[in-house]
Amino acid sequence: MLLPTIPVWKQAPFLRLLLPLSGGILLQWYYSFSLLLLYGAGLVIIVFFAVTGLLKGYWLFRYKWTLGVLLTLAFTVLGAWIAHEKNIKHHKKWFGHYYTRGASVFAVLDEPLIEKDRSYKAQASIYAISVNDTITAAEGRIILYFKKDSVLLNQLEYGSAVTFRKTLQPVTNTGNPGAFDYNRYCLFQAITHQVFLNAEDFVTAPRHYGSSFARWLHDSRALLLGILRQYIHGEQEAAIAEALLIGYREDIDRDLTQAYSNTGVVHVIAISGMHLAMIYGLLLVLLRPLQKGRAANLLRGSVILILLWTFALLSGGGASILRSTVMFSFLVVGEYINQRVSVYHTLSASAFLLLCYNPFYLWDVGFQLSYAAVLSIVIFLRPVTSLVYFKNRIVDHIWKLAAVTLAAQILTTPLSIYHFHQIPNLFLVSNLLIVPLSGIVLYAELLLCTVAFFKPLAVITGYFVSWMLKAMNEIIDWINALPFAVSNNILLSAVQTMLLYVLIVLIAAWLMQGKKQLLKYALVILLLMVSGRSFEILTARANRIIVYNVPRHSAIDLANAGSCTFIGDDTCRNDVFIRNFYINPSRLVYRLDPSVSTGALEKVPPFIYFSGKKLLVLNNTERLPYFDGSLRVDIVILSKNAPFSIARLHAQLDCPQYVFDASNASWKIREWKNECDSLHLRRHSVQDDGAFVLDF
Repeated sequence: MLLPTIPVWKQAPFLRLLLPLSGGILLQWYYSFSLLLLYGAGLVIIVFFAVTGLLKGYWLFRYKWTLGVLLTLAFTVLGAWIAHEKNIKHHKKWFGHYYTRGASVFAVLDEPLIEKDRSYKAQASIYAISVNDTITAAEGRIILYFKKDSVLLNQLEYGSAVTFRKTLQPVTNTGNPGAFDYNRYCLFQAITHQVFLNAEDFVTAPRHYGSSFARWLHDSRALLLGILRQYIHGEQEAAIAEALLIGYREDIDRDLTQAYSNTGVVHVIAISGMHLAMIYGLLLVLLRPLQKGRAANLLRGSVILILLWTFALLSGGGASILRSTVMFSFLVVGEYINQRVSVYHTLSASAFLLLCYNPFYLWDVGFQLSYAAVLSIVIFLRPVTSLVYFKNRIVDHIWKLAAVTLAAQILTTPLSIYHFHQIPNLFLVSNLLIVPLSGIVLYAELLLCTVAFFKPLAVITGYFVSWMLKAMNEIIDWINALPFAVSNNILLSAVQTMLLYVLIVLIAAWLMQGKKQLLKYALVILLLMVSGRSFEILTARANRIIVYNVPRHSAIDLANAGSCTFIGDDTCRNDVFIRNFYINPSRLVYRLDPSVSTGALEKVPPFIYFSGKKLLVLNNTERLPYFDGSLRVDIVILSKNAPFSIARLHAQLDCPQYVFDASNASWKIREWKNECDSLHLRRHSVQDDGAFVLDF
């Protein structure tokens, strides 16, 4: 298999700007340079540009590399400056600089309310803070949770102004090893705090804020959701229809979402380039009459651009859909001016523009996978397709569709493993069956929304869409239930992921150029990966006690030599979401197999003896026998508001470490912490400090 020789550097000049820009963004995030330093670096670069400009004849003749170095440094500084300015905590008006407990907060809802299990949720922008009766303009965003029985909920919508004095709580991570960095995720959206409001905690203002266009977008989304919910039968069918059309995924069952992920077709329910390509293809067909004449072409291109961007904004404006929209915009403009542009240039230019708009897209999974998929298809589609040729047209067409999926997987697989720790083994079958069906469903949904005003036709179309969606879900459930449908619990570190990409590049270059030296380099990289993997496995086999931060629950793992025994609530043991979100990431990091119980454990109520450590786990049902204070206990774990004071425990036990798990109420934890501080005892609140991990 020979890959095409691609002079990427010449075809994509924007790539030369994209790489230093991305480097600057990464440097700023991980090292946090001051604004003064960035301005100073920028000034120095400008001076060098001026000097080389004055001496260009002599200088550039002798030092041709100078201009390239200066441009690289300039765009590195630009990336760092953009990342600095995008971080809300660096803004002078960020409310966190002067917010104090008891201050009045004035906020405006950025979106309609989203229903959760026990509350309604909405993101809001703070526009003012009142401290000591002094109102100050402010910036920043927060998450608002409203109690469901609030009588004011019907008054809340996009643009509603709310005022409250309840204390804001910082957005924090669980602190569980390997867990999702929720704090960073929110910060990238300028969200730093959250608050739960009862009916008596807030008041609404009669005036509504927000832009008319944004209000129209929210109203349009609500209208489309209403049409889908009215005419599509079946709760999960309607939920998939919402996700497929406008990217609304709040109603999808967690198990169904996991099934789509396990089968490798989660991109179907996450608005991406595939959906935009379908919309673009439909528009080309509908607007075919507007092809003759420059004015007609201009009108055609304008209509396509307006509708593509409208669809992108209606679907939420995620990184992957924005990537596709920018690329298709370049394509439309290129067609109008009769100029074809390299796909590599288009890719790099769109990425450059999006990172200038939001540098934190660099960490967005959708952004990464979207560009990796397109680049992979561009590079590997022709070589993969050429592997097999079928004389039968139908079979050959099916193979070409399969080749697209196979080509996309080459560069997306490392990222998928890194982020999701799994490989959908049956992704090819799933994509061949589901992608065509999803295309039919998408067009049918567009038809349904178009004919919604004519109820008889809408009812018929709704039945057809419902039937197709039910078939899709049943196919997904069937594939997901097959043996070896997915390989789970695969861990790749960031370094290993980069090494894997280097390995792919070396093998591809070897296939393209046939140089044996490249294959030797590939084997060295492979050896490094295997060695690193072996070292991680050996170092992870220590004895370990992990008290997880699972809100309102007790969850403890006792790990020994790769095996572990779970102690805690049955909900944590049986609930798939809780297990996958809070517990399994740690088990993956430490390579723990929960199916194998540790043999280094002995229970002698109320104590647990584990690998030489003596633990005492107390909850609201436990009774503590009397001890004279000389009994040595290594760790006391208190859960479910155990009715014991630290003073009483200290008087009866000799214990150096107290741990309060996340099942305790905040007021109870505060009492215990104050007691521990007064007695000079070590304490760890899982709720406040994250998971408790003890290696020994």
